[in-house]
Amino acid sequence: MPAGPSTSSRSFSVGAQAVVQLRDIAVWALTSRGCDLARRISADLGATLFLPEKFAAPDEQPFQLFSSAFPKNFFRFRHHVCVAASGIVVRCVGPLLRDKTTDPGVVVLDQEGRHAVSLVGGHLGGANDMARKVARLTGGQAVITTATDTAGLPALDLLARERGLVADHPERFAPLAAALLDGEIVQVLDTEDYFWSRLREMGHGDMFERVPDVEAWQADRPGLWVSWRRPPAQPGEPAVLGLHPRRLVAGLGCHRGVSEASIIAFVRDVFDKNGLALASLTALGTVQARAAETGLRSAATALGVDVAFFSSEQLQTVRTPNPSEAAARLVGTKSVCEAAALLLARTDTLVVAKTKGVELTLAVALRYDSNGLREYE
Repeated sequence: MPAGPSTSSRSFSVGAQAVVQLRDIAVWALTSRGCDLARRISADLGATLFLPEKFAAPDEQPFQLFSSAFPKNFFRFRHHVCVAASGIVVRCVGPLLRDKTTDPGVVVLDQEGRHAVSLVGGHLGGANDMARKVARLTGGQAVITTATDTAGLPALDLLARERGLVADHPERFAPLAAALLDGEIVQVLDTEDYFWSRLREMGHGDMFERVPDVEAWQADRPGLWVSWRRPPAQPGEPAVLGLHPRRLVAGLGCHRGVSEASIIAFVRDVFDKNGLALASLTALGTVQARAAETGLRSAATALGVDVAFFSSEQLQTVRTPNPSEAAARLVGTKSVCEAAALLLARTDTLVVAKTKGVELTLAVALRYDSNGLREYE
């Protein structure tokens, strides 16, 4: 196998601000008595401690107004534990909430430590687990109100993240949970067992029915479609959720000056026509001669994928089904998109062979390793 490509990593951003690194836990208090409890919790959790100026020691983070300090630091931490009245926290946190898949978890605790309330981000934000952890530290009671937890049902959003699966419509976690709460049996298509065995290990197998193949899938029932292929169209939009492993890579050939919009539209079109889940795309690959194309790099960022660049010599070593003499004259290799896809996937089989568009070509392959581009870095 030839030496790997150069890669560029995508950055994570919240709104317009790029976040380089999130800290883990912030602990807040407002009263003198609350500060004593917050110091104990912060020490046990290894957290950053925020206290009012009049109570803060030199090694603690002072603030004048909670209503201004909390919003300023909200997205700098994964978890917030507030020893404060729930009302003031609710008023501060409400305008900050954007998306439950990225919002930090917030726990509110009374100054006696009797109740640790999971306020925001119970599952994906980790607030439920944090409330339990804080309650153990204070000898109090964790207050969890998410219906799946109180009913002993699986948190599908957390489990999907644990298994490295991307939801095509995250808003459908809620109707699926509602179906489970109503006692419906949810069908699961999972031919490669990304999800099913874990459900059974957790003791939830009797709430689900595994369907063996696409032909057995019932379009009018709630279900989990776990595959790198796209689920079929659903009449009436029932509670059907696609969970997709990030295993598809795409090789791209493009003319100079091609726009971000053209690339994104072409990729979407090829994936749609071939029944592939765009959420499973993890990387784009192309020839090094296109490394300066801003449209390509911005398209990769917009799609949420990495981009890798191969030298012409690397690409030329790969046998492909559709070589091109024109490509050889232009960039020094008979194949760009197919060769790049095969190199990225470390395979010799394409899921989608070279597809031509205006100024663009695309090929798709399925990778079998679990590391993506990390092998090349």
